[in-house]
Amino acid sequence: MPYKKVFLTRKNVLRRDSFRCAYCGRGDLPLTVDHIIPKARGGQDTWENLVCACTVCNNKKGDRTLEESGFQLLVKPFVPSHIMFIKNFVSKLDENWKPYLFV
Repeated sequence: MPYKKVFLTRKNVLRRDSFRCAYCGRGDLPLTVDHIIPKARGGQDTWENLVCACTVCNNKKGDRTLEESGFQLLVKPFVPSHIMFIKNFVSKLDENWKPYLFV
């Protein structure tokens, strides 16, 4: 089976982070995507530099680094696998498929 790549989109970043702010952990506020290293400081649009953030935390952090803003990440951003997305959106996984899905 060919390798399936998860595309870097706003929706996929929110899914990867379980629709929770990476700074405060809340999921009941409007969410945005934040650059850990701001684009103005050379930050790139990569899985490792983007996290889900509530609008309150994103506005407080502003255009500053984590050290400058005093924020800490609750979770480390990572490149998700397509298996993770399948696993999170299928309510019950058939046991017969586990050897093929690397779960």
